[in-house]
Amino acid sequence: MSAETRSHLFGLIGDPVAHSLSPFIMNRAFDTMGLDAIYVAFGIKPERLGVSLAGLSAMGVSGLNVTYPYKEEILYHLDAVSAEVEVINAVNTLVYLEDEIQGYNTDAVGTANALEHFAGVQLEGARAFVYGMGGSARAAAYGLLERGAERIVFAARSVENGPMVLERFQFAFPEQPVSIVALDEAGASARRDAFREANVVINATPVGMAGNAVGSLLEDSAWIRPEQVFFDFVYHPKQTLFLETARRAGAKTLGGIALLVAQASESFRIWTDHGFDIKEMAEAVEDFSKAETSPGRRVN
Repeated sequence: MSAETRSHLFGLIGDPVAHSLSPFIMNRAFDTMGLDAIYVAFGIKPERLGVSLAGLSAMGVSGLNVTYPYKEEILYHLDAVSAEVEVINAVNTLVYLEDEIQGYNTDAVGTANALEHFAGVQLEGARAFVYGMGGSARAAAYGLLERGAERIVFAARSVENGPMVLERFQFAFPEQPVSIVALDEAGASARRDAFREANVVINATPVGMAGNAVGSLLEDSAWIRPEQVFFDFVYHPKQTLFLETARRAGAKTLGGIALLVAQASESFRIWTDHGFDIKEMAEAVEDFSKAETSPGRRVN
């Protein structure tokens, strides 16, 4: 650090953030590339979001990551957003310019990069089944569709916002169908068919996270095909019941650290014009987190 470090301040905002791995990832990347910059986690309570953003701007912050619960609310505080945000309606990366704050969503490209680089998935023509319909799920769908996925099916407990979500995706990807199946008894048949037809099955919900209800969204292991890839966005615990059930059925699995480092690399690229090696960073995160036992982590 030097007197110039203050001019290269980056960070994470959310609630909670105490156990986030993002500071380790970003500060390691800054150090590896010899950049005089620092990344700090800022725990911000909901009632303080607006004043905190103004304070960070006054301090000269260069960029921020945004995590739970602000990925959607942050939209009301931005001056401009990127194309993917118009569809996803959630932001996880901010860039502070002299006269405006810009918002991006790197979870989208992060999901696609993680599947391609860590699991060797060919996304062109892929069919995906995504548990959840929140910001992370919508980002995953966008990232896959942008790489040429054939179709996406969301499985959600609450479908009230379904029509608005589908409308945005249909406008952006008119030739690639996006649909929703309900996670209830009435939707079981349609859910099973969509699940079995998928190449990629994603858990983009907190189910299975330490501190959340223990369990898995996978209803019947007989639905699982060995050719499928199961991607759980949860990274604490590392081995969730979702992944363990899929592994026992012979399918390929991918954990949340893959998304964590892949989306972080894209945020880093937006801020510095340089990404970093996501496989190398994933190994570093694995080594760092072995001694960490605190519950409640989220993908940034």
